[in-house]
Amino acid sequence: MNSSFTLSKIDNINLKKYNITFKNLKPKIKKLLDIMLNLKELKTSKIFSNNISKIRFDLSFCCDETIHQINKEYRFKDSPTDVITFSLFVDDINSIIHRKTADLGQIIISVETADKQKKQTLEKEILTLICHGILHLFGFDHLEKKDYDFVVNIQNKVLEEL
Repeated sequence: MNSSFTLSKIDNINLKKYNITFKNLKPKIKKLLDIMLNLKELKTSKIFSNNISKIRFDLSFCCDETIHQINKEYRFKDSPTDVITFSLFVDDINSIIHRKTADLGQIIISVETADKQKKQTLEKEILTLICHGILHLFGFDHLEKKDYDFVVNIQNKVLEEL
């Protein structure tokens, strides 16, 4: 299966301040996707049960103020967060397949929150959040402990392979 994604900023976040460039991130995200698309544990996702040959999604970066507004408006949570995912896929699979391409949705990451919560490097934290967002776009959630453990285990497995 092929994949593509777009990278953008949705506010005035200064990525250079954090030493982040789209040029450096793109190949790492591509490799992350390749790993994920070949994991047998993810084959239960609906994207593998249809006649889909390509997946596509948008990945946007922003500051805490912007993600706070989004979190408040769409999730009714009055605080910033690290990542928000808007999945088109889980709503109606038939509405997002066009010419064997599935438009999965959008991942929004607050670089400021990622920087505050990083345990190692900011890049690794951002890649972890991207992996987490992709899992949501694939239809995996973590409302129960067993699902949370599954998501965290997949994230760890993918990041170890990067």
